[in-house]
Amino acid sequence: MPAAPPPARQGSYSTSSGLKDHIVHALKLAKSDLEANHQKANFVRIIMRFPQIRSVFDRLKAIHAKCDVNGDGKISIEELTGAMAELMNDGRAEGRASIKPEFIKRTLSISEVDESEETKGEGLDVKQFIVMCAIGFILADENKELSTFGGMLASGDDAYRRAMTDVVTAYLSFDREGKGYFTAEDFQGFMSASKRADAARNVFSDERFAELDVSGDGQVDFEEFVYAFSKWVSDEDEEEDDEDPYLSRKANPLTPRVLLALQLSKNKLEKNKKGVNFTRIIMRFPKIHKVFDRLRSIHAKYDKDKSGNIDLTELYDAMNEIMTSGDETMDKEQIENIFMLSDLDHQGAQEGLDVKEFIVFCAVGFILAEAGGKSAKLITGEVSESDKEYRDAMMDIVGAYLTFDKDGKGYFTSDEMHNTVQAVGKKDAATLLTPERWRELDIDHSGVVDFEEFVHAFSLWVTAGDDEDEDE
Repeated sequence: MPAAPPPARQGSYSTSSGLKDHIVHALKLAKSDLEANHQKANFVRIIMRFPQIRSVFDRLKAIHAKCDVNGDGKISIEELTGAMAELMNDGRAEGRASIKPEFIKRTLSISEVDESEETKGEGLDVKQFIVMCAIGFILADENKELSTFGGMLASGDDAYRRAMTDVVTAYLSFDREGKGYFTAEDFQGFMSASKRADAARNVFSDERFAELDVSGDGQVDFEEFVYAFSKWVSDEDEEEDDEDPYLSRKANPLTPRVLLALQLSKNKLEKNKKGVNFTRIIMRFPKIHKVFDRLRSIHAKYDKDKSGNIDLTELYDAMNEIMTSGDETMDKEQIENIFMLSDLDHQGAQEGLDVKEFIVFCAVGFILAEAGGKSAKLITGEVSESDKEYRDAMMDIVGAYLTFDKDGKGYFTSDEMHNTVQAVGKKDAATLLTPERWRELDIDHSGVVDFEEFVHAFSLWVTAGDDEDEDE
């Protein structure tokens, strides 16, 4: 028979020790829930879910980037409070108490893992932000009236809730008593008891204990564990980035914002009960084609040297004309970052963007503007406000992409594309989405297709018959 859940915690949130007591109590509750459901905390199973957890962590990175208003790589208490107020206004804290700045400050402070005394209080980096979200998640589960950032994010988001539950379960694989910490001996006990421990050794080797025990006191608490865990989950991504930092679009500061924009678009479509359907979008190809023709005309007009490409200087000129408000100033850094995301053949600023890459540029600018970030004043966002035809076409592109990336994680695989085609079962979609098309999609041969690559191929599909018409 599972043990009875621990009694309700009555301690204060106003002190570090009181907050730590609540975290330990929340972990005991999580342990009791596992036992009540006849489940065991199993780190090996959690390893198999790293891709799904990584997807949620990528979303948290995107949220961190959006909250980091001043761009210093850290979220301050002011930036965090503003983000929480936005979530509360969106109805993500129904039935919970109002935001308490002192509690936010205390939670932020306890999340500053691996921070020197000199820089404490300056804000949270990405890994520390994930720690704070995990703390907020378990505290919100412990106290249904408490408003936390991590708790608000869990409202109505099953993927986020599952990932955070995985984090807690991973921790409890080693702190089996829910006492609030584990030691090197506890780890050795886990490795001895697990029948499949070999599968975990690559992730949790003896050397990794030094990464976990940030304070060096011989004990690993929940905050230290989450801090290290977030790195392990993302290790594969960091290795890919190290291979070619110049060509990797993941290094672009706008990449997290694109991911967030896709998430917001996905939520918007679901909220409006507009399911994504590639077959319906195929039927709209003629209307999308008209918009692409307009973009082609703009590209041709500002391709002053008739090279077939628009370089950065020509792109600035094009945007100056098309921006609808004369008193707006262009954010050149943002334009350059979108340019680099759209430069799929990596020819650089001097060579510029061809027509297909220019369409990618417009699509990226559109979703960033829709997300309401700093790119909201770019031409793509301004045009979409006043031009329904343009907006509809761009939303069709986003909807077509989300047909395959159903979770809005920022990429999809060939298996996901195949499964989507199988599920559709329509002749038009099956004819268009053949295995050969994958080679058109996966431009960098990474095995996954991101939004920019998809738009590039999509522009080819929509305009597939144009070259034949010109030859005639």
